[in-house]
Order: sequence, then structure tokens, then C-alpha cells
Amino acid sequence: MSAHDGLVAELIVTGRLAGLRGLLWGTGGNLSARLDGERFLITATGTTLDALTPEDLVVCEVEGSRADTPQTASSEVQVHRRIYQRRSDVASVIHLSPFYATLVACQEVALPTDLIPESILYLREIARIPYVAPGTDALGVAVAEALGEGTTVLMGNHGPVTVGANPAEALRRMETVEFLARLVVTAGAAGIVLRGVGSTAAEALRRSVYGS
Repeated sequence: MSAHDGLVAELIVTGRLAGLRGLLWGTGGNLSARLDGERFLITATGTTLDALTPEDLVVCEVEGSRADTPQTASSEVQVHRRIYQRRSDVASVIHLSPFYATLVACQEVALPTDLIPESILYLREIARIPYVAPGTDALGVAVAEALGEGTTVLMGNHGPVTVGANPAEALRRMETVEFLARLVVTAGAAGIVLRGVGSTAAEALRRSVYGS
């Protein structure tokens, strides 16, 4: 199997898993993965992510622009492209609109990442940006800048973007964001005050697992 075909298969599996785990609705969201240093694969516009076929993946240039990108590529191609341009270590980008994370993105609800070990380890911190019109290069630039060296950006009134060394890692982070948002929203509705472990304990956990 070629690298291209292997990556296509990986993205198809990722889309199906996202659906099975309740992270999808309608035709929202987009997946991508770096094919090599110059190209990446991204889902086509209007696709249903849990029913992808090889024909639903479009090859785009990392250093290209929206003007010279295939028209079939996702409307959010610039979000993915701008991240790949800034982060050579990122090999996969996922944007979905799962219910609770999107709900939080429509409000100023804080998502502290020191509540559970998974969010401490997988997310570190969650960057946020205000609403920027979807499908624009301005959104791509804003997301890439806010991401910095992190893992996750919550786009105002739009939803989360996560990155990873592969699609599985990016999806794991997306699941973690959604679980964290569900935890916070549910606790708030029930009048439960959540208590994090604090920055010192969180950093100690990271060092014990990652060594830094």
C-alpha cells in the first residue's frame, strides 16, 4: 500500500470513529493529514465524515493559496493549510462541531484543563479566538496564530480544532475537548462547583509522563 493510500484509509477510519463516538452532525467538520512536506489530504466540501470514500479526499499544496486549491476541497482548507505552514510537527488537523464544545464556543464558558488527567496530558491548554467568518484565510491565520505550539483552538461560535502527530492523536484530543466541555456544562447546570488539581499538580503529571 502506498503512503497516499494508507493515509486515505486512516482518514476514512478517523471519520467513521468520529461518527461512532457522537462527534458529528450533518456534513459539518473536516479532516486532513500531511501527505509529505509539500502536500496534504483534506476532506472534500459537503462530505459526510463517517461515510467517506477515497474520492472524498483532495490533495492540496501546503504552500498554496485558496485561489489555486481544488474547488472540491473543504471550505476550511485555509485553517488546515495555515497550521501546516506554521507547524512542521503537525501531521493531522481536525475540525468538528460536537455539541458541548460548540455550545461552549458560543459563550464565554471557561474550559480549565486541570480537571482530569486526560485533559492535562492531551490538551495542556485550550486557546480561544473570537468569531471570524468561516471559509476565510483570516480564520486560518487566526487559528494558526492562536494555536502556537499548542494542541487545541476553540473558535468562537464555530467549534474546536485539534492537531496531532497523526489522525488518531488529533481525534483523541477532539474527544477530550468534547468530554471536558460536557463535564463543565453539566456541572454548571447542576450547580456543581468543579475543582481542578492546580497548575503545580498538572505540571508534575506532565513531567511524570512526558519527562518535560
